[in-house]
Amino acid sequence: MALRIRIASRRSNLALRQVEILKECFTEDIETHIVEVITSGDQVLDRSLADIGGKGLFIKELENTILKDDADIAVHSMKDMETDIAPNTKIAGVLPRGNRYDVLLGEYDTLDDLPNNAVVGTSSVRRAAFAKSYRPDLKIKLLRGNVLTRIEKLNNGLFDAIILAKAGLDRLKIDLGCIIPKEIIPPASSQGIIAIQSTTNKKTKLEMAVNKIFLSINDINTYSEALAERSMLKTLDGTCRSPISSSAYIINDEDLFLYGAIARPDGSKVIKSEIKGSKKDAVLLGEQLGKELIAKSIGEIIFD
Repeated sequence: MALRIRIASRRSNLALRQVEILKECFTEDIETHIVEVITSGDQVLDRSLADIGGKGLFIKELENTILKDDADIAVHSMKDMETDIAPNTKIAGVLPRGNRYDVLLGEYDTLDDLPNNAVVGTSSVRRAAFAKSYRPDLKIKLLRGNVLTRIEKLNNGLFDAIILAKAGLDRLKIDLGCIIPKEIIPPASSQGIIAIQSTTNKKTKLEMAVNKIFLSINDINTYSEALAERSMLKTLDGTCRSPISSSAYIINDEDLFLYGAIARPDGSKVIKSEIKGSKKDAVLLGEQLGKELIAKSIGEIIFD
């Protein structure tokens, strides 16, 4: 008898494509039904996420959907997940990481090529801060909406360039833009990672079967990277108002290298550091690097 899994997802093209990527991991005896959810973050597009409640607005309705038993799992872009997720839920697994870097779209190949006072579109305080740290003259303008909507706004001449995640473009098979070096705009925590969130409190055969499936699918190296990155973020109490980069890399399948950076929102000051250790100590490494960045930034970095 086939196992039927109800999957909660945002209604955007990218979110639904990520569900399809997950479904490719399933065996033939698993049936799926997609429960499309319009989140608060998708409904309010004229203000920054920081002004309307943070990145969690993309997540909370999906969490409520699985907690109310209207779906069995939720699929997220992990970078949208706050470090504290809903009680009675867990991250059941992650898929192999996609590209973690950001991309510059427009007629210019690099930030260096942009004219003075160029208008750059992004909804990310991280991208804005690190872009202005590199090019203080840039004019950062709010850019919200799904990927295709953002590209349309660029094509309509509202911006000289826009910055998007490479992973999202890859998943939508959109071959545009040039990768921005990580030394200029370092990646967001968990960027490029698809996460599966499940419940832990129902104690049903279905819940146990679902969690067993995702334990077997879970990509261990990607999961270890996410643990370290999210641990650093939590130590810094990172929110979408905080320009923070946290990026881990597994080396030789055993060691973990974690890079971290925090910035003033206007980009006028950046603090960087890094740490290396065993991937088994991913959470501890994240905590240690977070504390080191806090110590370095005393009197320097101001988080709103």
